[in-house]
Amino acid sequence: MLAFLILEFLWPFAIVLVLCYVYIKCSAVNHFIRSGCKQNVLIVTAHPDDECMFFAPTILSLLQEGHQIYLVCLSKGNFYNQGELRKKELLVSCGKLGIPQSNVTIIEDERFQDGPENVWSIDGIVERVSGVIKRIGAKSVITFDGQGVSSHPNHVALFKAARRMVHEKVIEGVSVFVLESTNIVRKYVSIIDIPISSIICMTTFVSLPVDVYKAWLAMTAHKSQLVWFRKLYIFFSRYMYVNTLYKLD
Repeated sequence: MLAFLILEFLWPFAIVLVLCYVYIKCSAVNHFIRSGCKQNVLIVTAHPDDECMFFAPTILSLLQEGHQIYLVCLSKGNFYNQGELRKKELLVSCGKLGIPQSNVTIIEDERFQDGPENVWSIDGIVERVSGVIKRIGAKSVITFDGQGVSSHPNHVALFKAARRMVHEKVIEGVSVFVLESTNIVRKYVSIIDIPISSIICMTTFVSLPVDVYKAWLAMTAHKSQLVWFRKLYIFFSRYMYVNTLYKLD
């Protein structure tokens, strides 16, 4: 009887999830890249593991659409003096997501030291990121929003730099998108957030189960970071399943 009641409750929700997924898959990329042309897209992160903990649904969706994904990480994550190891972990993680090593740039700059107490140079970020954008010919850039998902100051610094590049027209002809930070409830309701995201945001990327598995595999590459709370995170965080993006104007 209990199993019957559970199924009775779950099947309508499953139908809603499927409908949301179909709608999102048919519209998200068109809203993101209006020209319909294949592009070079640059993901800008602060630390090794950001790519799979926060941006995996976007990366995997755009790769499936045939876009070329590049990643620039502004630090090697040396907060616990594991920077060299974490650089290697990042390259393995990107490989599992489908980003070749040749498309990954890891910045080692004294101005961008990993840590919540370290203030990153916004001018420095603009300088280094704009250089990568020009080198690879990126037409779209994706990074954190003003809350940085986890409120980490290093994440927020990337948003400030992206905002400056847009407002000061440092990178004309390049679209900049930011990853939406949600409240704590939505952040940890896993797939339940998918219907909500599909309603409130025009640019939503959702991962199929096989894509979620790829993101999990990518996270396992970061062995130095797999403490107990991150293991819980990869199961319960909506960022492993869905991304919502907003364009900076």
